[in-house]
Amino acid sequence: MTPYSILCAHAGLSHREASDFHKVRPDTIRSWSSGRNRAPQGAIDELINLINRQEQLAEAALLRIHALAAENGAPEFVELGYPADDYEAQSIGWPCVGAWRAMAARVLAKSTHPVRLVPRGSTPATAAAIDAREG
Repeated sequence: MTPYSILCAHAGLSHREASDFHKVRPDTIRSWSSGRNRAPQGAIDELINLINRQEQLAEAALLRIHALAAENGAPEFVELGYPADDYEAQSIGWPCVGAWRAMAARVLAKSTHPVRLVPRGSTPATAAAIDAREG
């Protein structure tokens, strides 16, 4: 186990996703993860920045959920629309589904309301959220 592999796991990235994220070959990621070669500080910094972004956006989502609950009463559940693939994840600002999943795990762990995971755009609420974000 290496600092790089721990950060990579915390960010929710598989080796393939990390390879795409850093724009390096998969065997480079295996080398950094195993400790055979030390990951450059730039790669470590990229992971730290991603983790910080996941933390910030999870906190923002939780604040939004709390504000909406205060305005409208406690919801039966909160819908969280998930990307179907890496392309869709990238269209909403994440490098891959794994990175989105790590952010969502933070929301799930801290939400005081039940959360329902649904495909993005599959319900009126997630479709409206997509329209608001992309419109």
